[in-house]
Amino acid sequence: MAEDDFTGLPGSIAIVGVGLMGGSLGLALRGLPNAPRIVGIGRSPERLQRAVDVGAVDSVSTDLDAVGDVDAVFLCTTIQHIVDNIGPVLKRASRRATVTDVGSTKGAIVRRAGGHPNFVGGHPMAGSERAGVDSAVAGLYRGATWALTPTSDTDPRHVARARAVAEAAGATVLILEPDVHDAIVAITSHVPHVVAAALMQEAGRVRGEHAEAGSMTAGSFADTTRIAASPPEIWRDVCLTNRDAVLKALGNVADRLRVLAEAVEAEDPAAVEAFFAAGRDAKADWPAR
Repeated sequence: MAEDDFTGLPGSIAIVGVGLMGGSLGLALRGLPNAPRIVGIGRSPERLQRAVDVGAVDSVSTDLDAVGDVDAVFLCTTIQHIVDNIGPVLKRASRRATVTDVGSTKGAIVRRAGGHPNFVGGHPMAGSERAGVDSAVAGLYRGATWALTPTSDTDPRHVARARAVAEAAGATVLILEPDVHDAIVAITSHVPHVVAAALMQEAGRVRGEHAEAGSMTAGSFADTTRIAASPPEIWRDVCLTNRDAVLKALGNVADRLRVLAEAVEAEDPAAVEAFFAAGRDAKADWPAR
């Protein structure tokens, strides 16, 4: 990489947290002809060795100081660990290194970065209910939207470098303000996980009363509840770091459910049909992916 070139792939990358997200990023980049050198950083030597075994990284370290020897750092842990690690990483990284993350909330993370010019908030709209590097796939980001949330303090060169990596992994980059990002994903990502968890809890109660319930499911139940299998610590951090947006979205969804409940209680067929028609119309108007 030329000394002043931030638009191409960096020559070396550190991935802090080589699980599903970090491992998939490593696999995507290591499959490129101009693949950067990738070091995986984590706390468990056994999990790090597994990242080497599956081909997600070239080398590993349990020492955060390893970020000092790379051109870019991707924080791919849970959100609270990202928040905790931003300060130490920015202190250890070289003055030319781009530091970014893949956390699904951005406001708390960007604020913790404290206006550092090298930090670019990031969030690829991709994932799985599974966890760990054994679930990583090289194509996880292919065709996904990868949001970047720079602020007025962010050096545009680091935005360009983060964009280059995201696009090399197969994603399409979208630039958003952190708070706008959080308001959007509260309803497109966070509340769906809340609803899936709530529905699965109620389904578990019904199955406790009627064992046959486990056999009385089809595609709609599977589609709606698949993400209930996600690691709970991830969604704990999501809800707490995107508190205001999640509460607003939950309140709005609850209001809509209340409208349906009142229509059903009143035995009002027109109102019940209108509820589902509004949902159908909104779905028909939603961009296809």
